[in-house]
Amino acid sequence: MTAVEHDWRRTHAVIVAVERYNGSDALNLDGPVHDAIGMRKWLTGRGVPPENIQLLASPMERNRAALEAAHPDYRPAERANVRKVFREGLSHIDGDDWLWVYWAGHGVQARGGRWSLLYPETSDTDLQGLDADSLVDLVRTDHLRWDAVDRVTVVIDACRQALPPGSHELADIPQPLTDWPQTRSDRPVFWMRACQAGAVAMEQDGAGRFTSALLRQLEAAGADADGDGDADGAGLDLDRVWRGVQDEFAQMRATGSSRQYPTMHVINWEEQERTVRLGPPAPPLDPEKRRFRETLVLEASGLLGADPAGSAGRVAARLCEQFTTGPPATTPPSAEELVDWALENPHGTVTLLAELSAHTLVRTEIRKACHVLQDQWLTRAEYTELVALLGRLDERGRYDVAEEARALFGLVDLSCHDPAVLADALEELLPKPDQLPQLLRVVERFAAVDQGAVAADLRAWSLRCAERLGLKGQLMERRGEAEEYAEGVKAADLAQDQRVQIRLHSSNDAGQRRAYEVWTRRGEDIISLAKVDTPASLEEIQRGIDELLRTHARTRDTLVEFFVAPTDLELAVHRWQLDAEGPLERSLGTDYPVVVRCTELRDNQRHVWKRRWERVDSAGTEDLEWLPAHLDTFKQVHGVLQGQEDVPGLVLTTPSRARSDVFNACLFDGVPVLIWHGEAEAATARAELTTLLGTERLRSLPQHLRKLRSASEADESHHGRHMALLWDDPHRPLPDQLDLSAP
Repeated sequence: MTAVEHDWRRTHAVIVAVERYNGSDALNLDGPVHDAIGMRKWLTGRGVPPENIQLLASPMERNRAALEAAHPDYRPAERANVRKVFREGLSHIDGDDWLWVYWAGHGVQARGGRWSLLYPETSDTDLQGLDADSLVDLVRTDHLRWDAVDRVTVVIDACRQALPPGSHELADIPQPLTDWPQTRSDRPVFWMRACQAGAVAMEQDGAGRFTSALLRQLEAAGADADGDGDADGAGLDLDRVWRGVQDEFAQMRATGSSRQYPTMHVINWEEQERTVRLGPPAPPLDPEKRRFRETLVLEASGLLGADPAGSAGRVAARLCEQFTTGPPATTPPSAEELVDWALENPHGTVTLLAELSAHTLVRTEIRKACHVLQDQWLTRAEYTELVALLGRLDERGRYDVAEEARALFGLVDLSCHDPAVLADALEELLPKPDQLPQLLRVVERFAAVDQGAVAADLRAWSLRCAERLGLKGQLMERRGEAEEYAEGVKAADLAQDQRVQIRLHSSNDAGQRRAYEVWTRRGEDIISLAKVDTPASLEEIQRGIDELLRTHARTRDTLVEFFVAPTDLELAVHRWQLDAEGPLERSLGTDYPVVVRCTELRDNQRHVWKRRWERVDSAGTEDLEWLPAHLDTFKQVHGVLQGQEDVPGLVLTTPSRARSDVFNACLFDGVPVLIWHGEAEAATARAELTTLLGTERLRSLPQHLRKLRSASEADESHHGRHMALLWDDPHRPLPDQLDLSAP
């Protein structure tokens, strides 16, 4: 496709960006508006008059100012405006060379395999969208005049992810823009899409990866076409642009940073040809794979049955909803054509086999042929549904799925951030012949422990997979084992979750005498152990707590939480002595994981506190933010934390003289985890803390510090004795005041 000389002043464009939807905040996107602004800037930079660009958007509030500055007369991207622009507005274009259409926002693969681009009117229980294919259909009808526009480019940066089970009924059938006949079916169309059917279009740094790559390649191709980089009206080689986009994504896939496959569909762009290039190119088959391909062709021929023509046609029609490449040209296709078509598509051979053998048990060697040819055993529909279900889990849930795989099979490199990457890694646990696939064992273990709504859907998905494979009996056996395992985990969790909670009231005298109260908590069961209203000395408090811990706590396991005022956060409770009168003198923090807590100043930012805590379970010490020592006022620290709402915790090297203000700012801004060195100054503290923290998971920090403090018992110079930890779990507060009667 060669570049054609072109007057960019004769180009029109319609740009649509949907960020804000009529549902929960989880529906909203932050990025399409910036992508749309980037596309508009590129078009005007080539010489397209601003008045030739129609922009429709539903921006997030934070992006509204940028949108108004770039295109002040934009219109809302509501259904009525979109239909008006495309159904009526295009008819006013007269004698122009080129029309560009760009759409960015949410997309789903709805019933019948249709691609629905969601309107802003969409809510959580009512998914309303535009049929993406109708954008191409429309430009070949009388909505766009016969003698107007020589060619059309359509760009869609939206997901095409399948809806999870139970959500299909919430989605309207996507609405076509037109039912008119295609009177100009020869009009050239170059259609670029961010991903394959059933896949996700990823974002990075507040922009669509696909749009970012496309704009880079458009800029590069345009500058080379001009020679001097100026917009002088030169043409544009879109074929070259597309190769550049493919190369960028190939590099991302090679580094593991993305599994996204942009797709392209070309109609009559040159020499009246129709060309389709979708998804990854199929590699040449080695001798072993050629042999298995022939085996699969023979099996497909046998499964087509006594009416091969009719059966092949029906199978091809069903596969069209799942495959991303066009069907074979022959009608009906042969068994060999069906197999080669399946090889062009991810999960294609297994999907083809499932369609051909819906009521027949497939022989082991045929399953092996599918595995050898594509290293996959899920059908396309099963895979798409699994990715959707993993996507419904939060990051902690996906982390737990990966943890079950590690526990069962010793795997150490499972990413839990991207649902598709996690699904791919789990599917690589290929099943052994006539045995339940290992992935289903992982799903059953996770679902038995989690027992949430997504877990129930995962169990239903797992059962359908096992039934297709004829392994329902094996699945039910594994399900029973998983339920026994879950009971054991629950019992262990209850034991591990045992904690002793101690409230130390503020001291009102120079002798540090205080009132205090003690409770023990296991799960949701809370028992009051002591209520001392008469202020006691610190030595008396230590002896009283020592006595209670001997009776009601387990060394090394029971978490001991001290609830203190902000001014007492540096009280070194972990160094309090146990059994001070006996021969085995030791510190509280060496026998028990000990943390301090302070729930004051939390009320205004409780939602932020909870959101930060949700990250703690899946984060590591590398995710902690190091607060520079020179930031030592409430205002400075608050300003930093305002822009970092997802940081789970901080490491402080602030000098002791300034820690009070820093503590208050951290509490006010909902920071649940704070680590600091009790004695060393900034430079020394940073070096020591870096060494001692290592690369631990955050959830293991209390136990990690207990081990460090134990090491300090044998080595007086060990800095573990000086490490302090604030560990504020918002879901485990002190009991209500009214329930605190003494035993």
